[in-house]
Amino acid sequence: MTERPPGSGAWRLRAYAGRDTVTDHPIQITRSFRGTETAARKALAKLVTEVEAGKFVRSRVTVSELLDKWLAHIEAVGKARPKTIYEYRRKIDGRIRPALGSVRLNRLEPDTLDGWYQRWLAEGLSPSTVRIYHSILSASCRQAVKWGWIDRAPTDRASAPTPKSPTMKVPTPAQLSAMVAAAAIDDPVLAAAIALAALTGARRGELVALRWSDIDLEVGIVRIERGITVVGGVAHEGPTKTHQVRRVALDEVGVETLRRHWRFVVDRSDLVESPLVDHPYVLSYQAHSGTPVSPDTVTHRFKALCTKLEAPARAMAKKRGRDLTADERWPFHFHELRHFSVTTLLAAGVDVRTVAERHGHAQATMTLNRYAHALPERDRVAAGVLGRALSS
Repeated sequence: MTERPPGSGAWRLRAYAGRDTVTDHPIQITRSFRGTETAARKALAKLVTEVEAGKFVRSRVTVSELLDKWLAHIEAVGKARPKTIYEYRRKIDGRIRPALGSVRLNRLEPDTLDGWYQRWLAEGLSPSTVRIYHSILSASCRQAVKWGWIDRAPTDRASAPTPKSPTMKVPTPAQLSAMVAAAAIDDPVLAAAIALAALTGARRGELVALRWSDIDLEVGIVRIERGITVVGGVAHEGPTKTHQVRRVALDEVGVETLRRHWRFVVDRSDLVESPLVDHPYVLSYQAHSGTPVSPDTVTHRFKALCTKLEAPARAMAKKRGRDLTADERWPFHFHELRHFSVTTLLAAGVDVRTVAERHGHAQATMTLNRYAHALPERDRVAAGVLGRALSS
């Protein structure tokens, strides 16, 4: 403690609170006090007690510094795929850092977070998007607690918006057949991608990562162990989303679809005299099949196909001065072919665990929660079983 000026009764009390966990600089907690020397010593003792009890935060890190440290951490320990980290960084730099980056972490309050959540909603962001921002902040704050930077995550007391459950659009078998037939005329690679997506339920990135060495047409098995993601225009091949390796069975239709596509691949290679590479990709626009189709290319071409299939009905509706009916629309995304696979199997009575394992869901509960709408048909079957048992 220091009296300034001497004899004034004005004291500056200072206690050492350790070193900053980010900068490693010493942290000094300072407090002003006015009174006698005896009273000042008591005040200093109280200050030291508060410091030792952990009342004062040991780091003066900002939210921006935390986010940078957290991103580097999850990338180093492999907790997220490159695509996920890229999206995190894009969202952080786009909105979170400009809004909250300069705020000291120990001064980040729940009402501040709620205020920004409401502001982002008012700016037109969807509840789902704002909740992603909240998830990023929550994960980084929870890590800060583990590192000892703060005692409690302020995000635990913030109120993230509840996203609305999106309406799941699933093509009918007739629509799916029309997609494959239309694509086969001009784009056999896309036709194969559509058929494989519906038959295996594999994710887009998993499909484009498939090589012919992953397929056993004699047994009718597809081994799915890799995925391709595009980050900043660069393709990265790595494990599947859930790091699972799974074997998916194919029936006669699936085997014949792949046999037909293999003949196309071989004929194309022979036609332009470009020999196939070792372990060629199943989906490739190169004659040697050494370069996989980009996941984004699959998305864009599928969207163009749906627009083409919808065009005749749209022209007829315009001619008659009416809007398209629901059955005439083709509002599908490529990922909804995976939904087709899951819902078709569940409606047919295949057990949830088998469906979850086939589609690479981390837990069967995820399948139940997301695809509960496909279960009423199974409930009707169950009702019939019980009815027959009662009447027998």
